[in-house]
Amino acid sequence: MTTTPRASILVPTHNKPSTLPVAVASALAQTVADVEVIIIGDGVTDDVRAAVQPLLADPRVRFLDLPKGPHHGEVHRHTAVLEARSDAILYLCDDDLFLRDHVADLLALLEDHDLVQCWNGFVTTSGRIHLFASDLSDPHEIAAHTARKPFYNKVSVTGTGHTRGAYLALDDPWETTPVGDQPDHHQFAKFMRRPGFRGATSSRMTALQLPTSEDGRDTWTADERLAELLRWWDFVRSPDAQDVLDEMCHTAARRALVEEGYRVRHFRDSVWWRGTALPRRLARTARAAVRGAP
Repeated sequence: MTTTPRASILVPTHNKPSTLPVAVASALAQTVADVEVIIIGDGVTDDVRAAVQPLLADPRVRFLDLPKGPHHGEVHRHTAVLEARSDAILYLCDDDLFLRDHVADLLALLEDHDLVQCWNGFVTTSGRIHLFASDLSDPHEIAAHTARKPFYNKVSVTGTGHTRGAYLALDDPWETTPVGDQPDHHQFAKFMRRPGFRGATSSRMTALQLPTSEDGRDTWTADERLAELLRWWDFVRSPDAQDVLDEMCHTAARRALVEEGYRVRHFRDSVWWRGTALPRRLARTARAAVRGAP
């Protein structure tokens, strides 16, 4: 690749040789064609190496075959950022997908911001969207992410990006995640704590997350994971994919509002119970005790 890419897409991987090529294909099928994909090998298996070889036929793809690092190999992501040839650094997990306009959307936001994301959430095994409503330009949202307790995280690896310059200015690179934290939250909160932080969330979801940790996928075989990803890859390549996903997200947002209303009413009712019913019960007990006193 001789020209400077407009975006560098980092894809960490360890042992998912079947889904990795599909994820990379979605990164290369962007409306912004001048991208580079850096596959970050974290102690990969021979099967992963075999899966990567055909991908290297595209000059936009590079492979960093690194030894296994601690935890999820977060330290290798720092190496990849230093290797990147673009100032725009985007992330994609090896079993997730980008829609075609993902890079274009985030590049537009990165012109004026340091850390950006598309609408965040994941695909359930039933095919619905579960949203993690967030706005990285909202000071209250930033305060929640940077508070030590309670734990709060609405950022993910897939779907998030930052400028290389803002990352280097942190002088606090990707590192092994402390126990009790999550890699995405641990690293991206560093941006949010920096004075003058500039964050943004786009107006739509342009990345599909199918996490192993959700909906029992951790019990699936590799073939089952690949079959699900291929179904969504077919969806992503359809002409109306973004419009359909937008409607799915709006449906998910309405569903989340209804569920939030249930939670608010439950909390209100529980406060009423604690505020009225319990004191009355205690008062009745006290009166009975007085009447029974000698």
